[in-house]
Amino acid sequence: MRFMFFLFLLFALNCGYFVWQVFWTVPDEPVEHSLHPLPPNVRRLVTLKENDARQSSQDTRKIEDVTATQPPGAVMPLTCQALGPFLAESGLKSFEKHLEILGLTARPHTRYQRERVGYAVVLPVGEYKEAVQIKRRLEKENITATFIGMDNVLSLGSFRDKSLADKTLARAQALGLDPRIEPGYANRSSYWLVFQRRDYQNGDLAGLAGKSSGLRVEDMVCP
Repeated sequence: MRFMFFLFLLFALNCGYFVWQVFWTVPDEPVEHSLHPLPPNVRRLVTLKENDARQSSQDTRKIEDVTATQPPGAVMPLTCQALGPFLAESGLKSFEKHLEILGLTARPHTRYQRERVGYAVVLPVGEYKEAVQIKRRLEKENITATFIGMDNVLSLGSFRDKSLADKTLARAQALGLDPRIEPGYANRSSYWLVFQRRDYQNGDLAGLAGKSSGLRVEDMVCP
């Protein structure tokens, strides 16, 4: 009888311990370990995986920045073609209509070309005030004088015939001046029709250029 009592008491104690463990045990709170901050001159170790991820992120950011500022194709200039040269703007109108028939939208474009046209008589002068006085003196002798450039140089005229340039030179020298003869240049304007290039219509463009002597089709970067 006594044995049965101890056995029952042991069973009751085990059940009570089991209930206490399940329902009344408070979970241990996590222990926080605080690390002291690293000195500023100490570099943190980085794993290869972290380094590859950081490099990939930087490369992606660079590509995104370039794409935002220079969209695909922005660095590649568009290719156009030009039909010309026309000596006057009035000659553009009829050919502009022919290009419209071919499905091409053209716009006028002016080119300036510096060409040798003969001889120029020039007179370099040191000071501006002196140049003004000499200019007035030449004009009294019916010799045209104009300022050219920024170095107080006077032009006494441009001539296609060198004999005329020599006469003007001699007249200025008779006044005690020291002019000289240099090659004469002038800016010549030519007019073109510019449109975006389309290779499949080159044959039609060649036929269009052949309608007028001196016209040609040239490739160029779109202005």
